[in-house]
Amino acid sequence: MLRGLRLLGVVAVLAAASAPTAPAHAKPSAEELSSRRGRPTVKLDRLDFPTDVAGARYFKKRLRRMLEKHVRRVEWGAGRNNTIEYRFAVTTLKLEKHDDVLRVSCTAVGRLPGGKSAKSHISFGGDPRKRNHVVEHVLEIVSRGVITRLAELERVRRGDLDKSRVRAPRNNED
Repeated sequence: MLRGLRLLGVVAVLAAASAPTAPAHAKPSAEELSSRRGRPTVKLDRLDFPTDVAGARYFKKRLRRMLEKHVRRVEWGAGRNNTIEYRFAVTTLKLEKHDDVLRVSCTAVGRLPGGKSAKSHISFGGDPRKRNHVVEHVLEIVSRGVITRLAELERVRRGDLDKSRVRAPRNNED
């Protein structure tokens, strides 16, 4: 019995010693923390959409709503006192019907000020009788991917590398 208690005590000491510790980097200042509170104002500066697609106005309107939804859901690494502007362009949107399958191919690019950009491409098939549903689904996937990557680029730019899990850029001056 005594031997079991000793073993339990040793295990407890080892577990406490091997517990993960806080990172060694300095904590952010109070001013920095207050600037990260809340959500930034994120504005769509420009939205480009191909006009040669049937129903382009409808899809552009739906895409604008999708972008607003995705912008609210991602972490930008900035607080309520900040404004982030971005541009979004659907560069290609092709609809091809092969037998009983509608193939939708879409490429979209998002840009942040300073030249950072994110690009996404998908080719997706579906029921030709549900054309609008298939196109909206493709636009949803592409817009989510681009906005998520733009938010990650913005977090990296602001030095918030821990949240984005992206390694710091290499310094090639050495």
